[in-house]
Amino acid sequence: MKFKTKRLAILFLIGLVFSLTINYYSFFNTELKPGQSNEVNNVKKPKTSGVYTSIIIDDLLISNTTTEGNWAWAETQEWCSGSGTLLDPYIIESNIWNMSMRIDGLKINNSQSKHFIIRNCTFKWNELTNTIVMTGIYLRNTTHGQITDNMMHHLGYGIRLEDCNNINITGNTIYDQLDGIYLVDSNLTTISGNSVSNNGGNGVYMYNCDNNKILNNTFNENGDSGIYLEEYSNDNIISGNIIKENNYNGIYLYYYCEDNEISNNFINDTQDYGISLHWYSQDNSINNNVANYNGEIGIELYDYCEGNKVSYNIVSYNGLNGIGIYDFSDRNTVRRNLLYNDTIGVYIDNSDNNTIYERNVFSKNGVHAFDDGIDNAWSSTFIGNYWDNHTDPDFSPVDGIVDDPYTYIGGSAGSIDYFPLAEDGAPVLTIHSPQDGSKYGNTAPTFSITASDIYVVSMWYTLDDGLHNYTFTGEDDTISQSAWSAMSDGAITIKFYAIDIAGNIGTAEVTIGKNLPGEFDPTIVIVIVVVSIIGGIAVIAIAYRYLKKRKM
Repeated sequence: MKFKTKRLAILFLIGLVFSLTINYYSFFNTELKPGQSNEVNNVKKPKTSGVYTSIIIDDLLISNTTTEGNWAWAETQEWCSGSGTLLDPYIIESNIWNMSMRIDGLKINNSQSKHFIIRNCTFKWNELTNTIVMTGIYLRNTTHGQITDNMMHHLGYGIRLEDCNNINITGNTIYDQLDGIYLVDSNLTTISGNSVSNNGGNGVYMYNCDNNKILNNTFNENGDSGIYLEEYSNDNIISGNIIKENNYNGIYLYYYCEDNEISNNFINDTQDYGISLHWYSQDNSINNNVANYNGEIGIELYDYCEGNKVSYNIVSYNGLNGIGIYDFSDRNTVRRNLLYNDTIGVYIDNSDNNTIYERNVFSKNGVHAFDDGIDNAWSSTFIGNYWDNHTDPDFSPVDGIVDDPYTYIGGSAGSIDYFPLAEDGAPVLTIHSPQDGSKYGNTAPTFSITASDIYVVSMWYTLDDGLHNYTFTGEDDTISQSAWSAMSDGAITIKFYAIDIAGNIGTAEVTIGKNLPGEFDPTIVIVIVVVSIIGGIAVIAIAYRYLKKRKM
């Protein structure tokens, strides 16, 4: 009996290890692919793919035709699969719409509870009849849709939404339309990762749309604006977009567009304005954008645009002004921007009570600043801006402020910066991590570093005394894995550099160890654990066979 108990214990242990191994393999190697059906991702392949002219799905319809019906009808068609739930959405994919005669391609109306995906389809003109007002995908009074990885070209509109909520428009290629993506009275929509170019109108147009996100798209060579928000479009986020060579504006907000965030966009080579706010567009945030080489103005506030915050932007090589504030645009804040190589850095005309201080950097502009307003403040009670033609002396006291006020601001206001920033020398770098003497394995270490200066233009590091250099932008980052792998084991010195707007270079360095004696590489630990498990199973098997022979 005692032997049986031991044998059962051994069998249980072997079964447990085997079960865990199988479960581990199954869990980490089950790939959930589009079209695969299971409890987590219950998405099926469509029945067939085909060529169509027009299909209309209206969930309020009670009678159907060959090209028009409700979702129950659509479910029976060869171009649709799924049941419309979150885990089993309707799928329409890999079809071609060859469109003509002012007819929309795929139109979905009054779909309020069904989930659906439109993906990998092509919507195009048949090149035989008029293309005016034709739309590739047209949603009205509809929610819970995903429009992904489609191509639309040579139509009136690529994608059009009216009275829609919770729609995702992702990864589509749209070109040669009137407007690429067109939204009216639609909210909570995400437009991300799309390429929208060469359209006669706008890349994206929104009218009376709130709480939408326009993220990480490319808008190039559109005939009007890359992104155009009009009339009471509020609380939207416009971030991470690349906007180049559009005819009128890069980003345009017109008529009571409020509380929008415009951040981290790259706007280049627009014929007129990089970012333009017009007619009562108030309380918006414009930060961390790059607006370069625009024909007229990098960032413009025009006609009663009040209470906007313009900060941390790089505005350079613009034909007229870097930042222009015009016609009753009052109480705006302009801080910590780089105005570089613009014809006029900041221009204020007939606008009052704006604040233009706290470390704006004016460098190499034709004219740094011009002010024709009233009570605009170019310094606070203790700090102003950096002017490259007025950086010293700083003797009484030595406090980082030029001893004499800056009095070269043009215009009728007679504005003065009473606390201009002095040249502060090279950037001071502080390495927070890694620490000297820290030890690492084959995985590249992270680092944290800050640079203290009026304006740091660029930062980089080297592991081999300058033979190879690697730039970085944030204060927290990771050493290049390829660079780290190329280094031999032993002591490694990481040298960090930063250059400021005046061309001064600051440095700091730290020495750490790679695979020094006593250090274990995590990959070695993993191998040891795996080998131990396999060895343990082998030992158990041998022991079992030995015990069984003894019994016999």
